[in-house]
Amino acid sequence: MTHRTALPARLPSAALAAGLCAALAGLLPLPAQAQRWHLDYRVHVGGVAVLDARAELTLTEGRYSVQVNAATDGFLGRLFPWETQSLSVGTVRPDGVAPIRHTQSGVLRGSPRTVTLDYAADGSVRTQVSPPPEEEDRDPVPQDLTRQTRDPLSGVLEMLLAGLHGEGCQRTVPIYDGRRRYDMIFTDRGMTMVGTSRHSVFSGAARQCRVSHKPIAGYERTPRQAFWQRGGGREERPPVDLWIAPVEGAGPPLPVRLETDSGFGGVVVHLTAARKTDRTAERPAGTP
Repeated sequence: MTHRTALPARLPSAALAAGLCAALAGLLPLPAQAQRWHLDYRVHVGGVAVLDARAELTLTEGRYSVQVNAATDGFLGRLFPWETQSLSVGTVRPDGVAPIRHTQSGVLRGSPRTVTLDYAADGSVRTQVSPPPEEEDRDPVPQDLTRQTRDPLSGVLEMLLAGLHGEGCQRTVPIYDGRRRYDMIFTDRGMTMVGTSRHSVFSGAARQCRVSHKPIAGYERTPRQAFWQRGGGREERPPVDLWIAPVEGAGPPLPVRLETDSGFGGVVVHLTAARKTDRTAERPAGTP
């Protein structure tokens, strides 16, 4: 049986992208004046910087917008050239978030990849994806499994809103990213200390959330030897630990550190910059 190597940045980029919207939780209740956060991150694998990511988070007037751009660099960029841009927009309701649209575009080894998810009021999801599942040796996710799901960014935001009501990180969120259907299982690990690092702008007490992945549908028929796994089965994907804490006094909690494992060594994501911009009340960019 042929084993292929998976996209090297898939798991941490997805987990990072999802974790980046943690900042939105601290912006509730909804402000009359929009707050926009610009966050920069650098990913190290085995102690070597391989990936840069930038996020822009906006929340105002019951609307949210989360945009994440990432690209490999260094030796990993030469071996596995990859870049991606993701955007999620939606509304914040008393019972959680309601995604309106999620888009993702990128290039993997010179081949463009796109996803567009449009959400209806009844919880159904209209999917446009390129390349189609048939070209990737995968079965399409059945439509009934996509109902009432969240894209990765909106899913973490919903978990964080629940945390504001005393539930911490403890939550299971159904995720559909346009290709795969899986559950993100969040476990609250309590408050821990993040040590000082020359790579990060943060050190101090932070809440640790462990994120596990439960595959359900839409995975490739031919098993992959994924970059992030030491074994060959997708169920063996290691958990991700995410630390969240304010970086500006009484400001919102931001994702300040992320750790996981890979076949090339430990993966650590550092917060390298955080900037806030107050704006007059307006809908986040990209919302209808």
